[in-house]
Amino acid sequence: MCKLKKIDSIEEKIELYQVAKEALSKGQNMVKTLIDRGASKSDSIEISYELQAGEYTRGFNEKSLRRNKELHKIIDKYLALDGIDSVGVFGVGEAKNWIGYEGKIKSLFGVELSFSRLRFAFDNISKLKGINSFQLFKGDASEVTFANNSFDLSITLHSIEPNGNEQGAKILENVINSSSKYIILFEPDFSTAHDVMKERMIKNDYVRNIAEKISKNDSVNVIDCFVTEIQENENNKTTCWILEKVNKVKLSEMKLVCPYTNDALVNYKEGLYSPQAGLIYSKINDFFLLNKRDAIFIGEKQ
Repeated sequence: MCKLKKIDSIEEKIELYQVAKEALSKGQNMVKTLIDRGASKSDSIEISYELQAGEYTRGFNEKSLRRNKELHKIIDKYLALDGIDSVGVFGVGEAKNWIGYEGKIKSLFGVELSFSRLRFAFDNISKLKGINSFQLFKGDASEVTFANNSFDLSITLHSIEPNGNEQGAKILENVINSSSKYIILFEPDFSTAHDVMKERMIKNDYVRNIAEKISKNDSVNVIDCFVTEIQENENNKTTCWILEKVNKVKLSEMKLVCPYTNDALVNYKEGLYSPQAGLIYSKINDFFLLNKRDAIFIGEKQ
C-alpha cells in the first residue's frame, strides 16, 4: 500500500475528488480507492462523505427508526442520572441516529468531518423538541477540538469504525478525554465478530482494536458491553460499550480548543481565534470550521 499522506494542495484535493466521483459511478469503495492513491484516512473519508451526503437521511426507514429507538433507550438511561446535562457526539454525520429522539438533552455538541453532512444533521436535529440547544462543528475527531472534561456524556455511533486502528485509537482517546463522567460507544467489535464480519473489517481496514484499547485505558471502567438487538447489517453488528470515568470531575468551562495548540479559542469577528497560534477558524452558515487545515493565520488580532 502507498504511504498515506495529507493532501498538500487544493489542486490535489480537486484531483482526488474527481477520482472519488469516478469510483462512485463505478460502484467502487471510494475510501479504499483514495487510500490506494496515497490519500490519508481523514481526507479519503471526508471526500467520500461529501459525495454520499444525504444518503442516510433519504434511506431512513421503519427498521432504522426501530433501531434508533433501541439506541435512544440506552442513551436515555444515562441521561437520566443526576448531573448529566451535556452531550458530545463525535462523528455526528447526518444525525440519522438521532431521528425520532423523544428524550431531553440540555445541550448537545456534534463534530463531523463532512460539511455537507452537517447540513443534514442540522435539519434532523432541529426537528427534535427535546434538545434545548445544539451546536455543530466541522472538524476531525482524530484531532483535539474539545477540551478535556467538556461533556457529561460522550457518544460515538459507528464513527470510529471507518478510521482503522491507528486513527481510530486517536478518536477513542479524544472521546474518552472529552467526557467528565460517561462514554457510550456504538461500534463494531472485531474481537467478537463472526468470520464474515471479520473479513469485511479487514478488507475495508475498519477499526479492529477498540476492545484492546479500552482494556489498556486506566481512566475508565467498562460497566457494560453487549451486542444491540436490532441490527441494520448482520455483517456489521453494533456492540455497545458503556464506560465510566474512574475519576468523575466537574465540567470544563472551556469547550473548544485549537487543534494545533489545545489552547482556548475566543470569539473574534465571525470566527474563533487562537491567541497562542495566531489562527482564526471561520464560520460558514451555522458551522465553525475547526479542521487544522481550515485555519487561517492572521497573527495578532486587532
